[in-house]
Amino acid sequence: MAASRENVSLLFKLYCLTVMTLVAAAYTIALRYTRTSDKELYFSTTAVCITEVIKLLLSVGILAKETASLGRFKASLIENVLGSPKELMKLSVPSLVYAVQNNMAFLALSNLDAAVYQVTYQLKIPCTALCTVLMLNRTLSKLQWISVFMLCGGVILVQWKPAQATKVVFLRVLEASTPLLWSSTQTTS
Repeated sequence: MAASRENVSLLFKLYCLTVMTLVAAAYTIALRYTRTSDKELYFSTTAVCITEVIKLLLSVGILAKETASLGRFKASLIENVLGSPKELMKLSVPSLVYAVQNNMAFLALSNLDAAVYQVTYQLKIPCTALCTVLMLNRTLSKLQWISVFMLCGGVILVQWKPAQATKVVFLRVLEASTPLLWSSTQTTS
């Protein structure tokens, strides 16, 4: 198994990284566009549910391909899903949290800039690192800690700049609207 991991070419790794980056960016941009357009909005819960059903169907399809026969497919489903209800319950907790997280992502993208959302969403990495150290008693290397702090610094910078830019735009709008405001009050009196 370790030899097969080492045989993965650098080109394939770069391809996977590029595809994953494009998918994440396209997802965020498309979701932001659909949530802020003037058209009738869709229910975010429906979108999350449909996404999860598609994942379920893909997983069942992959399992069916791997088992290669209907009998082994049924046996695998019975053994892994119905045969261990305790494990199923353990998996349901993170699944519910994941569903809530996806619904919150829809809410956030409806109210935040896509770039701010994307970088802020990456805060899950430092949170996971901190939980890994505190709860699981694992250690992170210096390079991993540096990466976590750099990510936090990037989040801070992205959050800081839009506030400054928004303030400047607001002041410009206020300055431009003040003469109009004064002229409208003079005409009414």
